[in-house]
Amino acid sequence: MRARRILSTGAFDHRDMERLQSAFNAAGTVIEPTIAETNRDASRTTLATIIVASGNVSGLDDGELAAMALRTFESIREANGFLL
Repeated sequence: MRARRILSTGAFDHRDMERLQSAFNAAGTVIEPTIAETNRDASRTTLATIIVASGNVSGLDDGELAAMALRTFESIREANGFLL
């Protein structure tokens, strides 16, 4: 998974990791009920990649990062015309 490769570079400290995990959990809670069971793994991977790739944006707390990730996720989902 791309998100794991990014994390393995050591670019994030412990506080960053907690912030990323909190953002992922918050965003995941919102999208999970809207995703078909068969698409959940792909959706979680997409969401994790968005959060990790955006996690180094300065000034975003976990709530702001989750909100940004949800907007990006929905844009990707709409552009592809299917449920991730």
